[in-house]
Amino acid sequence: MGKVWLKTKYDESIGMQVPYNPNFAQAMYGFRDLGAEINFYDAIDEIYDKVEREDIVLDYISQCNTIFKKFGADPYIPDYPEVMTKYLGRKVWHDTIYSISCDEKKWSAGYFVKPIKDKVFTGHIIKDIRDLIGCGSCYEDYEVLVSEPIDILAEWRGFIYYDEILDIRPYGLLLGRDRKSFMYHYDSEVVCSMVEDFKKWEGRPAACSMDICYTKDGRTLLVEMNDAYALGCYGLEKVMYAKFISARWSQLLQREDEYRF
Repeated sequence: MGKVWLKTKYDESIGMQVPYNPNFAQAMYGFRDLGAEINFYDAIDEIYDKVEREDIVLDYISQCNTIFKKFGADPYIPDYPEVMTKYLGRKVWHDTIYSISCDEKKWSAGYFVKPIKDKVFTGHIIKDIRDLIGCGSCYEDYEVLVSEPIDILAEWRGFIYYDEILDIRPYGLLLGRDRKSFMYHYDSEVVCSMVEDFKKWEGRPAACSMDICYTKDGRTLLVEMNDAYALGCYGLEKVMYAKFISARWSQLLQREDEYRF
């Protein structure tokens, strides 16, 4: 059985190494309950030569990609897979952040803009020149996805694991206390239809998120898809979270999923 490598940091208040963030901690507890051998480390360089194809690394996106690259894997999930576009409820197109910043009609239009490259900046609505702060420059002309804004009242993260929904967790206060998300609910029939169309996606991930929302005009829409190796748990039960991560690592590194039971 492969090992689990866990990024940690030293907590001076308790005088010991602890998981680097709460998501890593939740995954650690899940793998512990599954009987995994868990090894601590501080920096990816410490373990790069030690990690085997059967192992799992709990770290941030760029560090995980370093390990994937070592084994010739290149993880990629489109934000809006073609089989899911009918659930977007809005137009989506490609542009660059420099093009947007140079055109007042674009940066004042109130479009939602997110980078194609993972996490170079957080996707958000741009309706003022100040909203471009932190989104790059002419020297960092990122490709972006642009979409018409939608009036969202509540959002959830659906965890897809081997073509089934493990759980659907609310974003809650992460999006601000002014949003009364608890007052709204998604249409479960629409979500089930989304999953059925997801199964038509050739080469689909063994584990990923299907983020959904409820809008002011009463629609349940797809927000975006995200890769399982790069997701927070949002309260997903610890063993399920560990299995969720293992499924995607196993698929990417083309090996048997030891925790699929």
